[in-house]
Amino acid sequence: MLQQTQVKTVIPFFNKFLKVFPDLKKLSKAKLEKVYKLWQGLGYYSRAKNLLNTAKIVESKYKGILPADFETLKSFPGIGDYTASAIMAIAFDKDFIGIDGNVERFVARLFGFKNNKNNFKNSIFIKLKEIKSENNFSQFAQALMEMGALICTPQNPRCVICPVKKNCISFKKKDFNYKIYNKKRVNIKKYYLLYASEKNKILFFNKKNKLLQDFANLPLLDYKKNLFDMNFKKNSFQFEGEPKIIEKNFTHNISNIKMIIKIVLFKRIKKINDNKFYWINYNKIDNSLLSSFSKKFIELIKTKKIKYV
Repeated sequence: MLQQTQVKTVIPFFNKFLKVFPDLKKLSKAKLEKVYKLWQGLGYYSRAKNLLNTAKIVESKYKGILPADFETLKSFPGIGDYTASAIMAIAFDKDFIGIDGNVERFVARLFGFKNNKNNFKNSIFIKLKEIKSENNFSQFAQALMEMGALICTPQNPRCVICPVKKNCISFKKKDFNYKIYNKKRVNIKKYYLLYASEKNKILFFNKKNKLLQDFANLPLLDYKKNLFDMNFKKNSFQFEGEPKIIEKNFTHNISNIKMIIKIVLFKRIKKINDNKFYWINYNKIDNSLLSSFSKKFIELIKTKKIKYV
């Protein structure tokens, strides 16, 4: 849950998740829809799917006991070098170092590094090996993470209470600028969202793609300059009357994709030819497993920022 997500955001989700799934055995028997429902609001749903699949593997192949082996951990869905290292250090008290963004920033500032070299991460790792604990690996790993998260923060680091400020080059130079040059490029994609409602129901469909699979989605079409030239018959549904394009767009981010969504309003459906399209009653929509962008749109309706017809 903590991958790409702050602790303060995760805590309520984590506590609720553990109440429902207190151990791997119970989680391994869960349905994906239930796991997604508990995860809803955290985003990056592939983490939830990987967690469920890992629980199934551990239960079936390792008798429900997570193996204390780095390479075996890395073979599980969604577990890479960092996560495997963190598990080995924190859970099993082994001599491993997990380097996340907080640890990287703390060590870089401590030794006065800037993120402007090809071997930057290797330099961080070498310095960590120099200062690492000879024992109590679990405590050391957690202390490093907490130093970065709570004290050596991205903005306004709390040097007053830092236990290593006397040895910190950045503190001595009063230069805490930690530049990041390897940010992911943001891809901008434009869509039409087809908002069709009838008798207090809203039209949904299942779009099977990498980002939105397993969820109920409002119909999305790739953006084109002239909406009225589009042949809606190809999309297995037909509308009566002309569509109304709502001027106000809304945006939604999924991973490194920024979705710019223009809302197209239809008052009536003439025909639906595909069983992938279906209606959801507006009053029961909270019980449905919605994709994140669909949920955001429904919230706009509820708050009356978009008029419901």
